Amino acid sequence: MSNPTTPFSWQMPTATDLVTDLPADFAVFGQAVATSMADLLGGASGYILSKASATDMDFIWIANDQGDITGITATSPLTGGGTSGAITVSIQDALTTQKGAVQLSDSTSTTSSILAATPTAVKAAYDLANGAVAKSTFTTKGDIVAATAASTISRLGVGSNNTVLTADSTAATGLKWAAVSGSGLTLITTQALAAVTSQSINNCFSATYQNYLIAFSGYAATGGNAPTFKLRVGGTDNSAGYYSEFQSLDWNGGGAASGASTNSASWSSRPLGVLDGTSTTVGGTFMNIFSPFAATNTVYSGSYIDGRVTGGNGGGYGAGVHNSATSFDGFTITNAYAMTGTVRIYGLAN
Repeated sequence: MSNPTTPFSWQMPTATDLVTDLPADFAVFGQAVATSMADLLGGASGYILSKASATDMDFIWIANDQGDITGITATSPLTGGGTSGAITVSIQDALTTQKGAVQLSDSTSTTSSILAATPTAVKAAYDLANGAVAKSTFTTKGDIVAATAASTISRLGVGSNNTVLTADSTAATGLKWAAVSGSGLTLITTQALAAVTSQSINNCFSATYQNYLIAFSGYAATGGNAPTFKLRVGGTDNSAGYYSEFQSLDWNGGGAASGASTNSASWSSRPLGVLDGTSTTVGGTFMNIFSPFAATNTVYSGSYIDGRVTGGNGGGYGAGVHNSATSFDGFTITNAYAMTGTVRIYGLAN
């Protein structure tokens, strides 16, 4: 029933109402319901209701966004999936045995097999490699690396046999291979005496050394042992101007002997031989040759030890000079009998 004091408001009739107008009251009630639930009315086919705000009964019709997906299947490197409820999909960590998510790293020293290098790490590795020496730089056995300037490297080829690496500021690399200098001996050449009566050794004297030591080891002859010694140059013996003398002493009897030669064709006072000239064995002999390559007189001094303990000899000494201002580069030793043993020529450091 309508309230006369509020003609435009409505309410359901109460039990005390004496007079009711039900049709009219329900019409007014229906209008009120339609007004308060207007958001629920209408909506296109297939649309669904969605809350528009937190206000009661405040809805809005929206297109159905659920689609037709009925499930998600995850394959490596993805994990998870499902066909109902809240579906979670993840990505697995990458390993050498599986695909997956990779963590980046700037390290150039890590040994990890599951991290991925960043451009920073790649650049650092490149810089290290760029500063390395390419193996193609080396072309010959014995090559070494040397610097020609700051941050500039170069190949220095191996030197000749028996040379040593020496500092030299005039060389491009500041280094060079050179004959040994300073203290000590340098072996220049070795010559075997293969049962010969004459043996020449060429190009063993040079400007590199002023003085030389000639060592005869295991020297022996098939008969009398009185070898001679000649200086030579350019492959030709010099056969004049030799002066020499020798002295020797017997091991057992103490007998002494001496001899000399003047302006001879060779140093013939047995610088390698023995007292009586008949022994076939000389245990060891040394000759010091002074200034053979210089254009001045060449002199020698030497000593020998007989390998026998009996038979009339022991040791001896010899010395000589060659009276010619000639530069020599080798020598020849001769004997009437075949000689064996080994000859070694050493340069004495200047």
